[in-house]
Amino acid sequence: MSKVTVQQIGELISLHPDVVCFGSEADQVGDDWIKKAEQRLGLELPESYKWFLKTYAGGEIGTEEIYSIYGVDFEEVNGGDIVYQHIVGIKNNLVDGKKLVISETDMGEVFFFDYSRFKDGECPVSLRLPSGESVSYASDFYEFLYKRISAHI
Repeated sequence: MSKVTVQQIGELISLHPDVVCFGSEADQVGDDWIKKAEQRLGLELPESYKWFLKTYAGGEIGTEEIYSIYGVDFEEVNGGDIVYQHIVGIKNNLVDGKKLVISETDMGEVFFFDYSRFKDGECPVSLRLPSGESVSYASDFYEFLYKRISAHI
């Protein structure tokens, strides 16, 4: 687990509204949709990511959408719904069952939860480079957010 705190993330977000455009708790994803997503994915979502869904619902850092749960039937939704993206990724052989994509850049970088290393309710984030090589990026979703925001300021 990272040493990045929720408070540090909140401070970065409030200092950089020109970079971060997240929803609010009024838009939050409810526990029912989180459970539906976990059942459809066959994966337990990391606690740090659930915090994000319940606090901000979703949004963008720079021009990069952070995939969320849209609260629409997973077979009918599209766009940046994390379940929809996973269904499409599996169908097109872009990911396997141990990789859950959370964001992609215009440069061809793909950030994903690496479920081969899921432990104690958390999942590290890896980065697939345009070359196809995968490297460790963050120890959890908190650190991922902190690094992505910092990369844009």
